[in-house]
Amino acid sequence: MSVNFVARKCACGGKLEFDANKKIWICKYCGTVVEREATFDKIHVDGIEGISDVVRQTLMDVANQKMESAARNLEDCERKNHQHIGTLLAHISYDLANISVARSQDEARGSLDKVKIYAKRLKEDFPVIAEEEINLYEAFGEGAADIYANLLVVFDTLGDSGRVEYISSKLKPEEVFSPHANKALLKIAIRQNQVDTVDAIIRNIGHIDRKSSLQEVLDHYPDGEKKIQIITKLFDANTAGALSKKYFETYFESSNDSVETKAALISLLNTTDIHCSADAVIKAMANLLTGYDEAKTAFRAVYDIKISDQETEGLLVFCLMVNKKYEVQSAFFDTLIEKNVFVALNGRTVISFMDSSAFDRVQKADVIKKMLSFQIDNKALDAIYNYYLNNNHDDVETRLKIIDTILVEGSPITANTVKTYVLKTTIDGEKKLNVIEKIFLTGINKTYLGDLLSDYLLHAEDSEEQRKLVSDYLISQGFKVDSAVMMQYVTATGNNQEKIDKIKKLIANGTLVKADSIDGYILSLADPNDFSEEIFNILTQNSCSIGFTAYSKFVLSCKDIDKVRHSEKLLRSCTDDFSEQRTTITHCGNRLSCNIAQAYILNAQENYENTKMILTQILANRVKLATDITVNGKGMKFKKYVSEHKKELSPLSLQLCEENRMFSLF
Repeated sequence: MSVNFVARKCACGGKLEFDANKKIWICKYCGTVVEREATFDKIHVDGIEGISDVVRQTLMDVANQKMESAARNLEDCERKNHQHIGTLLAHISYDLANISVARSQDEARGSLDKVKIYAKRLKEDFPVIAEEEINLYEAFGEGAADIYANLLVVFDTLGDSGRVEYISSKLKPEEVFSPHANKALLKIAIRQNQVDTVDAIIRNIGHIDRKSSLQEVLDHYPDGEKKIQIITKLFDANTAGALSKKYFETYFESSNDSVETKAALISLLNTTDIHCSADAVIKAMANLLTGYDEAKTAFRAVYDIKISDQETEGLLVFCLMVNKKYEVQSAFFDTLIEKNVFVALNGRTVISFMDSSAFDRVQKADVIKKMLSFQIDNKALDAIYNYYLNNNHDDVETRLKIIDTILVEGSPITANTVKTYVLKTTIDGEKKLNVIEKIFLTGINKTYLGDLLSDYLLHAEDSEEQRKLVSDYLISQGFKVDSAVMMQYVTATGNNQEKIDKIKKLIANGTLVKADSIDGYILSLADPNDFSEEIFNILTQNSCSIGFTAYSKFVLSCKDIDKVRHSEKLLRSCTDDFSEQRTTITHCGNRLSCNIAQAYILNAQENYENTKMILTQILANRVKLATDITVNGKGMKFKKYVSEHKKELSPLSLQLCEENRMFSLF
């Protein structure tokens, strides 16, 4: 007598899951363990566990197309329990599979009629998945992926979305080992765009029908990068040979896939013994060659392997005479050049093409590029460069396109041509720097260009803005200037920050700073507010020298936030004897000729501490406050002058005079 087990429901209403080893049910929601309750069934000889086993085996046989064994097991299902949900599912699965293997139309029609009858019964008696059906699936245990794959096909065919969803949740596609089940499962997965399932099926390469899988993917999988990956995977398994050359040629002609996908397939076919005629393939894809990129992709694919000269000639005629789109022609010629394919093009063909009014300047430039891929002697090439750079008067945009074409790495352009363009040619206006960059990208030897930067800074005919851009670029290329030109640049008017950046770059390139540069810089300042501490530091970072006149201008007028330190540094570098030097200032409406200390104390503008420190530095250089001065051309004692103008002195000047005993008689 067999034992039939009936599961109790969990009190919380949660779903119960059966643990076959412990013979218990566990609630997935609350974790409660529910023991199974045994009842004796005298009517069903083998009980529910027996029917589960034989249903499982029947469905497994169907999944693996073992139809004779499946028929025997189906009879066993009937004997055990003909009303059980498992027996019904086994009938539907078996008869549905029988349709595809039927030996006659009558036999197929008979199986279809049975499917309809059983499907109606399933819909009426078991409209949704119930406890009994769930128990059946759980009784299948591990290793039932083939069954679930087959059931998924069954429920998908019947349009039972509820069961499709449930079976899908239990299905592990990577564990399906039946080629028949995988074939059907692949169709469903592609139709429903289940990318992960398709991936799992294709990865299981040893258990699929490779021929049908490749054909199914090519014909029905959505176009895109993923499709290319799947096709590649199948080709890696040497699958393509199972399909005919005719099939692939038909695919190229009729499929709506992109050029990228078809090109990938061409490349993959190149790894096999299947060779579709290159010109036939391109002609078949002609309606897809809508732009340069698409055409280039297609041509590259057909030229992945060596094709016959006859095929190339056919493609040449197709591009020049049949499909006259510039994009297709350009892509074709580019591919020939890249693949080192020889094509006989005579001079008349090239000239005729260049004179064609059907192409704009961009297209003509592209053709010139193709022509220059053939050999032209260096002397002739430089004549082309010199004419086009320095004498041609096309519009700027056309010039840029042509120049971009003719100036490539290794172009034998001469130094004279380059100097003429940089120093004298202004045709390209604000685009001149773009052209110069192209010139240097050719790899021209810069040592042959000599003092190009110095000549440019002194003699260029460009606008101020262009001079800045071009000189910055030449500096970035390592050019330097001689110290005299550097001095001219330092003392020229202009934005301080731009000047600082350029001076730093020139020094980094090896340009030398003359010792007396600081002297010239200070004397060149028209506005005291233009003084730059950073330029000062750059010019005095090594040895420097300064004369009395420049120092006087610095200390009396320059606006410097670090004047004390800078004054001390300059005093150490002075080349004149300050004790004998005089400067002229205006004070209280009087014109005074006096020494630097006297001038500084009368016109002191810094705060007290800084002024006192600078005055102390000056006095330490043998300069005395009590020496005579000249006031409006007449000699006078300094003490007398400050005493007479005591009320007119600034508070700072008054304090410094008092501290230095300028109001005392002795």
